[in-house]
Formats: sequence, structure tokens, C-alpha cells
Amino acid sequence: MRMVAKIALANAKYHKNKNVLTGIAIFLTTLLLFLVPTIGYDMIESKYAVINEIYPNWHALYRDVTEETVEKLSVHHSITRWGLRSDVGYMAVEDADIAMIYLDAKGFDMYQMELSEGRLPEAENEIVLSKGILDELSQSGQIGDTITIPYQVYRNGGLDFIQEKDFVICGFVDDTEANIQQKKYSAFISKSFLKKEIPSDQISYRFLFQVFTKNTATTEEIELRINQLAEQFNIPEQSVTINKDYLWANYIDPAYVPGITIIMLIIVAAGVITTYSIYYVSMGERVQEFGKIKAIGATKKQLRRIVLLEGMIVAGVAIPLGLLAGTVLTKYVFLGMFELYKDENQILTVMRELIFNGKVQFYHLWIYLLAIGVAAVTVYLSLLRPMKVASKVSEIEAMRYQEGQYIKKGKKERKGYEDITVGRLAKVYFGGNKRKSGITICSMAITGLFFMIVATILSCATPTESANNSILGEYEISPIVEFNNKEHPELEWREVQKDNPLNEELKEQILQIDGIVEVECYKSTYVMSDSFGGEREWVIGIPESRKKQIESGIIEGNITYEDLTAGDKVIIDKRLLHWYPKLKIGDILDVIVEDGNGTHKRQLEIAAIGDYPLSLTNYSFLIMAQKGLETFSDNNLNFYYHVFANEKYDPEVESKLNAIIEESGRMSMRVWKDVYEEYKSSMAMTSGVCYAFLGILGAICIMNMINTMIHSVHIRKKEIGMLQAVGMSDAQLYKMLQFEGLFYTAGTLIVAVGGGSLVGYPIFLWAKNKGFFNISNYHYPTEAAITVILVLVIVQSILTLLLGKSMKKESIIDRIRFSN
Repeated sequence: MRMVAKIALANAKYHKNKNVLTGIAIFLTTLLLFLVPTIGYDMIESKYAVINEIYPNWHALYRDVTEETVEKLSVHHSITRWGLRSDVGYMAVEDADIAMIYLDAKGFDMYQMELSEGRLPEAENEIVLSKGILDELSQSGQIGDTITIPYQVYRNGGLDFIQEKDFVICGFVDDTEANIQQKKYSAFISKSFLKKEIPSDQISYRFLFQVFTKNTATTEEIELRINQLAEQFNIPEQSVTINKDYLWANYIDPAYVPGITIIMLIIVAAGVITTYSIYYVSMGERVQEFGKIKAIGATKKQLRRIVLLEGMIVAGVAIPLGLLAGTVLTKYVFLGMFELYKDENQILTVMRELIFNGKVQFYHLWIYLLAIGVAAVTVYLSLLRPMKVASKVSEIEAMRYQEGQYIKKGKKERKGYEDITVGRLAKVYFGGNKRKSGITICSMAITGLFFMIVATILSCATPTESANNSILGEYEISPIVEFNNKEHPELEWREVQKDNPLNEELKEQILQIDGIVEVECYKSTYVMSDSFGGEREWVIGIPESRKKQIESGIIEGNITYEDLTAGDKVIIDKRLLHWYPKLKIGDILDVIVEDGNGTHKRQLEIAAIGDYPLSLTNYSFLIMAQKGLETFSDNNLNFYYHVFANEKYDPEVESKLNAIIEESGRMSMRVWKDVYEEYKSSMAMTSGVCYAFLGILGAICIMNMINTMIHSVHIRKKEIGMLQAVGMSDAQLYKMLQFEGLFYTAGTLIVAVGGGSLVGYPIFLWAKNKGFFNISNYHYPTEAAITVILVLVIVQSILTLLLGKSMKKESIIDRIRFSN
């Protein structure tokens, strides 16, 4: 065994060039095997820590639950913890939303809320609020002080008139950054106040609860139990909210392990193919070496051990270096991410605090052990074939071996040519071992194929495209509409349409602003129908300028834009089928329309099903021509002004539009730039992680081409020397090596870029159907394709140059004397 180890160590030193390439491949493989689970696990664990720190800890809640149902649910054997919430109303203040909520002590705890001082309200006139709420009320106070609050409560299906009442402050909660920025707050009142202000038959609760679970429970099992319990108590699907974030953070997600496993298997496959290819390519020149060792008494088992130990010696150096690099990079990746998004993402802000306070750890022993184990197995799998080849070499075969082929009777080694050219020489060498060349090309091409597929998804999910799919034009103006608010009946849609601020005068005012190109008007109104469970659904009237888009978006059925102008036929967006799956083409919808002067009945036929971007529909999933919608009412049904400008964002234009909005006080505006920034922030991290992963994976596989070309030149030193002795110039040598490298590059590009381009489109259709990243349009990843081509061509060109220069360092006589 000692002699075997000495031979393996001597071989590792002697074949150091090959082992350096192998070491780089193993280093990069180990780096990925460590980084992927570490960053993935740390991100997930950090997010889960944030969820457990600040998110509600109920498994689910049931809305609109009566007190009778609460009593039955509270004693059910499947429920372990429960709490109650009831939304009572709102404080009547300008420029802020302050909800008045009843939460019992258990519900307060399940929302992970804490009092900064004081206690929860018990008496009818007691209240818990925050400093921010006092500021919005323009009042001040401490525990025990009395303040006057104007408020509206929910009665008879809507917000009632404003009332005033004196409340005693019994406790305080802290404001969050989100509360202050968004001006959304919650104040907490007592159950006595709830029962006094709202009739008993109108009180409804949100029942917050956790179900009984085992430690091995999966998220799917818990969700199934929650839905079964809802069915048992006749609670409709729309009234069930499952706290998926909390479930994912604390229970087993069946999709998590397969996802990480697939990524790890891809890395292992790339490592095995690359390392195996490097050893396989170099095994030819070592046939005589192993034959001589066997001739002096080595057994097959010892030959296998020599090959295995040599590989493990290289792995023993490369694996620790890979772990060390991964350890350093993990910290910098997290710190860089926190720095990049420190002002944009509340979750990352809390996550940073938890990590810096030591509540979340960066590094985990089991991941180090996993990376070491999988990397070692990867090397072992890579060596199986070389070990087998070495053990089967016979003494006689080794003596007959010449430059990678056995001399067999009656069989030519190579195809000859009467006229030798540089291109033919390159072709001969490339085709001398088709299997060796095929392995090299496939290992690089597979990574390139992955790169092109991922690039296709990312190119179709650009922030600009996603923003365009969310908002039409650069600015979107719409009237402020509220429902069931007795204090503001003028904001009911039936009243707004009588004196709609979106009129021709406003349109002309907008068009007079420098930089505004066009204002496109969309009409809308709502209808009620038993087909929608008595809920309101909005119908949108699309202008004739979008005729082609409406007709091309039909995926089932057939109808023209002109047919939609009558007002008795609609196209339904396919998203509506998620809520009402029984709807189909040909169905007649009996609807009630509120036209501002009363209500009237209409019948609408579902003529087709379409697939349209949200920028066009604005979540109005009943679609018809604008002229058709005008037949619904004699009033002004303008609901969206989509404003198109010369530039995607112009601060001066936005300022002038904001001035118009503020002066009116009856309109709101969305800005394309704000939507774009949201998508840009979320996509930047995704793209960076994907391309970094694929870049390292690609570097592993490029080792194959480097090794193959170096080995090819190494075993042909004698032959190349003889060719130069009879007249081959250095320029011709460079050209021959260039042609040979181009064979590998061309083969890789055909599979990677060509195959990736063909597979990319079906992948795009699948991603679009699943709704990934708000994808709707296909964009060929031109930049990615050019990058793959340039990287391969540049690497191959540099390698050719270096090989040519290395050949010139030895004289022609020394090369002719060369022996493998």
C-alpha cells in the first residue's frame, strides 16, 4: 500500500499540468457545492427568522365568522391555539388610513404584536394607539389621558357617518417605518366598544388559529387540513387565508428539497463530466506507463488504487481551497446584498439586524460536510472509468500502443490524403478520437444550453417589460372611488360618473403639458351577477385603437372587435376562470348595472376567452369595445387616462401632473417609473445569482477544452516537429491549432446556442403560462448568445496562442526526440 501511495504521489507531481486543470475543475465544483446550499439555506433561514420575528404566527384565518361558529371552532379537536379579530371602522382623518380593530389577547399575541407600554383595552372608552396616530390626529397624550377621536364604524354593509367620542389611552404600540411612510396605522379598541357600536347580527370575526401538527408535518398536509376544516363549517374558499410564509418557515416544504437536490445534481454532473473528461483524455498517453507497472507485478486492484489516490491527492488540495473561497464569498455576497438593498427592502433590513445580532448564522457544519462528501463522490465517480481502463491494460497491449491507438492488423490508424493542408491536418487530429472530442464538446455544450435557457427567461422578464405589462403609458390617472362610505357618498361610482373628473377639459389640460404625446381613455363600470357569487366584477371598454390587440389576444372562441360594440357580448380574461372555473363560451350572464340613475338588468354572452396583460385590463376581466360599454349608461364612464410621454420619466412632467391631481383632490396617479423600480429591485438579485452560478459552471466545463487541446498538442510534439522539419511554418502551426480549436467551439455553439434557442421558446411559453416574473412577450437572449460565442472564441484563441508559443520554446530536434 505504501508503494502504491508513493507511485500515486509521484504521478501527481509528474503530471502536474493535467492535475492543475483537474484541481481547478474540482475547486470550482466544490465552490458551487458549498455556495449554492449555503446561500440558499442562509437566505431561506434568514427569511424564516424574519417571519418568526415579525410575521403573524397563525396558520390560517377564516373571514366573516359569526360568534356561533367561533364557539364551535374554538372547541374543535384539530385547533390548538386561536384568537379573534374584528375590523370595527376607521378614524376620520385626512391623508392617512387608521383602522380601528378589536383584537383579543390571544389574537394580539398571534399577530406578534407587543405593547411598548400600558395594557390592552377593556372598558368601552379605552384605546391603544401609537405616537404616529396622535400626530395624525394633531393631538398629544400619555397613558391615562383622554383624547377626542372622530371615527366611522361599519354598519349595514358600509362605513356609517362620522361620530366623535372621548377615549382614554390605556396603551401604546410602536410605529414601524412602513407605518410612517405609507401612513397606515392600526388602533385597538375593546370588545365592549365593538358590541356597543355594531348590531350583534352584523358583527363578524376573523378567526385566527393554529391546527394540531406533528414535527414531520408538511405544508401541504397542513393546508389540506385547514381547507377540510373550512368545508366542515361551510366557510367558503374566498374566506380562507392561509399564512403560507409562516408555514414555509416552520414546516417541511415538499418543493424545497427537490429544488436544491436538482441544482446539486446539475453541479455534480458538470463536475463528473469535466473531471472524467480530463482524466479520460490523458489516459491514452499513460497506457504504456500502466503496462510497465503491471509488468513488474502490480495487480489490477493496485492499478485502480494508483489512479484513485492520484485523483484524491489533487482533490485533497482543491476541495479545502474551494471551501475556503466559498466561506469568504458567502460573507461578501450577503454584505453586498444588504448594502445594495438597505433602503428598499424591509425584510432585508430586519434580516441584517438578526444576522448582525447573532440570531442567524452564516455557516453550518453540515453544509461543509455535505460539500466535502459530494465533492469527494464527484471525484470518485469521475475516476471510475479511468480506473477501469488502467486495470485492464495488458503488458503486450501497452507495448503495441502508439499515440493513443492500438495497432490492429488490417486496420488503418487514420484516413490519409494525397494533398495535405492545414485544415485537413486539423480535421485528422480532431477526428482521431471521436469519443474524446464528443465528451469535450458535450460537457461544454450542456452548460451553454442551461445558460441559454435561463437567459431566455431573464430576457423575457426585464424590468422594462414587466413594468409595461403592469401599466399602460408613462402615467395612469383614475378617479378616486370608494364604496359603502356614508360620510363620502360622493365617492360612490354611481355618483362619480355623474361628475367625472376625467373629462375632455382635463384631457386637453394634460395634452398642453410639454412632453405629453397622447392621452388614451378607457371606460369601465361594474356589474353584479349570481354567476359571480353576488360579487361585483368590472367591465372595461377598450378603445378602437387597441382593436388588433383585443382580437389577437383571443385564445378560445372567435369574435371581432366590431361584434363587441353592441354591448351584449364580452370576452373574459382567462384569469377570471381561476375564481369562476365553470364559466365557458356561450354562457349568458344575467347582470345588474348601476348607471348612476338607478339599476337595470342586462344579458351578456361570453363570446371568447382571452389572455391580456394587466396594463390593458387593470384587473377588469370582462372586456368589450368602448362603444359597447357606452350603452350601459348615459353618464361619463371614463375610468383610466393612460398618458403617453416622450420620455419614460420626466420629473418636470410628473410635477405638473401632480399639481393637476392635487388641485382636483378627486384623482390618483400611478407612475411607470415607480413600477419599473420595483421590478428592477427584485430582478437584479435574481439575475446576478443565476449568471454567477452559470458562470462558475461554465468555467468548470471550459477546463475540458483547455485540457483536450493541451493534451492533443502534448502527445503530437514529435509529429508536429517532423512536420515543421519538412516545411510547416509557425503561421501554419498557429492556423492548424486555430482550426482544431474551432471544431470544439463550433460543436459547442451548435448545441448550446442553437439548441438553447430552439428549447428557449417552449420554456418561455411554460413560464408565461405559470405567470413567472409577469412574463408575456418573448425576447431572444441576444446578449447572452453573443456572450457565449465571444467567451468560447476568446478562450480558444488565447489557448491557441499560448500553445503555439509553448511549442516554440523547444527546438524542432527536441520535439522529434520526444517520446510519450
